[in-house]
Amino acid sequence: MKMLTLSTRTGTDRPTLRIALGLFALAAMLCAYRLHTLAPLSEWARALVAPDPLDARQLLLHDSAFPRIAVCLLCGAALGLAGAVMQHVLRNPLAEPTTLGVFPGAYLAVAVATVFAPSWLDAGRELVALAGAGLALALTLAIAARRGLSTLSLILGGMIVNLCCSATSLALAILYYDKLELLNVWCGGAMAQQDWHVAGGLLIRFVPCLACIGVLMRPLSALDAGDDVAMGLGVPLRATRALALGITLLITAFVVSAVGVVGFVGLGAPALARLAGARRLRDRMIWAPCLGAALLWLADDIAQALSGTRGVLVPTGAVTAFVGAPLMLALIPRLRRNVARPAAATSTPRPAMRAIDHAGMPSRAIAICVSLTLLALALSIGVSRDAHGWHVDTAAYVGSVLDLRMPHAIAALSVGVLLALAGAILQRMTANPMASPDLLGLSAGGTLGVTLALFASQAPDARVLLEGCALGCAATLGVLLVVARRTAQSPDALLLAGLAITTLLQGVSTLAMASGNPRLMVLLNLLVGSTYGVTPWMAACVAAFAAVALAGVPLIRRWLDIAPLGAPVARSLGLDVASCRLVLVAWSALMTMAATLVVGPLSFAGLIAPHIARSLGARRPLALLYASAAIGACMLCVSDWLARWVMFPRDMPAGVIASLIGSGYLIVRMIARDTHDA
Repeated sequence: MKMLTLSTRTGTDRPTLRIALGLFALAAMLCAYRLHTLAPLSEWARALVAPDPLDARQLLLHDSAFPRIAVCLLCGAALGLAGAVMQHVLRNPLAEPTTLGVFPGAYLAVAVATVFAPSWLDAGRELVALAGAGLALALTLAIAARRGLSTLSLILGGMIVNLCCSATSLALAILYYDKLELLNVWCGGAMAQQDWHVAGGLLIRFVPCLACIGVLMRPLSALDAGDDVAMGLGVPLRATRALALGITLLITAFVVSAVGVVGFVGLGAPALARLAGARRLRDRMIWAPCLGAALLWLADDIAQALSGTRGVLVPTGAVTAFVGAPLMLALIPRLRRNVARPAAATSTPRPAMRAIDHAGMPSRAIAICVSLTLLALALSIGVSRDAHGWHVDTAAYVGSVLDLRMPHAIAALSVGVLLALAGAILQRMTANPMASPDLLGLSAGGTLGVTLALFASQAPDARVLLEGCALGCAATLGVLLVVARRTAQSPDALLLAGLAITTLLQGVSTLAMASGNPRLMVLLNLLVGSTYGVTPWMAACVAAFAAVALAGVPLIRRWLDIAPLGAPVARSLGLDVASCRLVLVAWSALMTMAATLVVGPLSFAGLIAPHIARSLGARRPLALLYASAAIGACMLCVSDWLARWVMFPRDMPAGVIASLIGSGYLIVRMIARDTHDA
């Protein structure tokens, strides 16, 4: 992916300096106000250096308040630095520590230990989290190693591991909600401290990592010139990427093992630095840690204030989005692509994103995908499970339950088609393998609408939840289209705007989850997607929409064939780039919105299905979209069927099963076969 540049009249560092100083000033003022309630300013210096052992206020400052500030600054700076290096190495502005599966791996390890082996936690939750993060990283590198640790293979490998770990964690959270309820606080960042042990340990670990990154600055800077030029300068690409990613992910693992999962900082701090004017790698290496430290410190101050007034323990990680996402949205209009980038600086073309140099997927393969989809529909309707095991239902029995099973199956098929089409369009238009429907913010908007409906209504029923979801999606779509107009439909700007909206809205849902309200189990099931509430008329409506979407695919074929070539080439071929991008984004958003209204945020299919289609040989737009639609429909239909019966008599949300099926397939395929098309 092309790197991003900024068009500003001011110096490179001035906007970044103003933002960093503003965040630090706000954090310092809030912190000073809060600490003043514990002890007057005149006692702070003594409490920091030599507290009176008989003064409880000074001891509280020395052993809790001041260490917590130090941990926030260290962790924020470390995550900002790790995110900046990762985005640079992977050449992707959406990359962050979560990209390569470190956060989900750490959380899954702690969740598994909590449920099945509590004795593992006796030695400390930190060691378990560190081991989980290491295993996730090892699996990611094993997937990417077969393809030379290229940027695309690392992104895809991390994405697959991320989805697999997240889906397994969600399944555990649903099955063992009572045991993992308190783990949600740690998942959002447990910043509370009892002494200086954690801060000192983090500092000792971070200093060598920082020194190693300093040594790598010269070869990392050479990557800006492209792989071919960097190799010509004698830079060992594989070793440089592996070492840089290993160090940054080690930093991330240290943070996770110490304070838990702190989201958004690793993505938001480098993005803010870049949006504010830090063009060069050296500038980003300086300003991303500063912004990360200020962002996390301010978020922690706000979290403590909210916890004190509401009586609810608010996770710090949930608040970071409230601080950083509005800043990202305000700065995104400054973003533009560097369309004049010289050809010599362009990295090696990505096979999965080439526009017109490959043959399309054979029609026979598409026919196989469609046949598998029909087989999945037959399984969903005619095969079930009871106390005696699996069996094929008789025709008479199928006829008696057809009105119950058919709406679920049709809804799953249709939603799979819509999400897969939306994901394929976004990935093709932006040339970004991480683009997916959930990055538009529609799923998060629908979730927020459902959350507000749950808490605002005395007796929320299906109609109230559907109305809340529709209002949330519509409001989010309006904001996204306004941002698209202000940024001239730049693909990177749209993705960053959608990501900012998503994290902001997810922060509200996370705060609701932290409230401990008994209605949260309904929200938890909706968050992972299910067809439980689908009615016949809802299934008919979404099926009609899916049919219209499939019929409209040939109309956008030429746009998707030309769009990945870049705006200058597209304009030279007579394509109105801005209008085409707006139509494609709006169409993808409408398809995502329709799917979210029916089954909730089941966006995994939109991310995984296009990758599976490309791995099977679908290159050209028409083949890619139709193959993705068939794969998405088959995946969600099978997932919905398994969700009803695999743990009989208990149910599982289809989103969890879909993630496990899709990510498991890609893991096996990418490790087992050394192909060129992953």
